[in-house]
Amino acid sequence: MKFREELGEFNRQFAAALRDAFAPEITPVEDERGVLYFRGPIPIPNNPRHIGSHVAVSLDEDVQAALDRASPSERAEMTENLIESLGGQIRAQYNPHKHGEFAVSVSGTMSVVRG
Repeated sequence: MKFREELGEFNRQFAAALRDAFAPEITPVEDERGVLYFRGPIPIPNNPRHIGSHVAVSLDEDVQAALDRASPSERAEMTENLIESLGGQIRAQYNPHKHGEFAVSVSGTMSVVRG
C-alpha cells in the first residue's frame, strides 16, 4: 500500500481537527483510495521501530459523492458533522498506550452526515 502526505480537502480538515488526539510523531497520510490513516511508531517485539497505522478513517462512496456535489456551505456542514461524530468515536476508542493488532477504524456514512 502506498501512502502520500498530501491530503485531500476533507482529510486535511479532519487531520487538523484531530491533531491533539495524537502524539507529535503520528503522521496523517492517505492511500490511493483516499482513506486517511494516522501512522506512527508501534513497537512490536521483533521490531521496536515498527511504523504502523493507529487509526483509519474512510468515507462511504455515497458520502464522498455527496461531499463532491454539495455547495460550499453544505459541504462545510457535512464536514463538521463527520468530524464531530467520527472524531468522537476515535477519541473514545483510541488509546495511544494500548495498541492492538489492527488500527482503530471508523467510517463516515450518510447517517453520520445527516447528524
